[in-house]
Amino acid sequence: MHQTIKEASAHTGLSAYTIRYYEREGLIPFLARDKNNNRIFDNDALHWLELLTCLRVTGMPLAKQKEIVELTKCGDNTVTERIAVLKEHQADMYRRQAELDRAFKKIEKKLACYEELEQEVNKRVNQLS
Repeated sequence: MHQTIKEASAHTGLSAYTIRYYEREGLIPFLARDKNNNRIFDNDALHWLELLTCLRVTGMPLAKQKEIVELTKCGDNTVTERIAVLKEHQADMYRRQAELDRAFKKIEKKLACYEELEQEVNKRVNQLS
């Protein structure tokens, strides 16, 4: 299956501008072009776009994304290094998830206090009415 940039944009939910940016940054390895120099997005290119989206959403810095792409371009003998980059990122994600969990609990406690206070205020207002 081959897609145009417009089709790849619809498929991935990324704008054509973002896809072009990723290409300029060298983040879509082995991207083919047709005889008119139009980008051709095959399954591998779509996979990279989906992976890049995931890495961006999870906060991986652009430099680390580029590192994974460059290691991939060097071939299968770099798989250990790619695993190391992803495991490092995964550890960072776990750390951030723990921070978010603590923050959620704090916010839930604060909301419970405010909701209790709101009920008390409403009760007093109703008693005065």
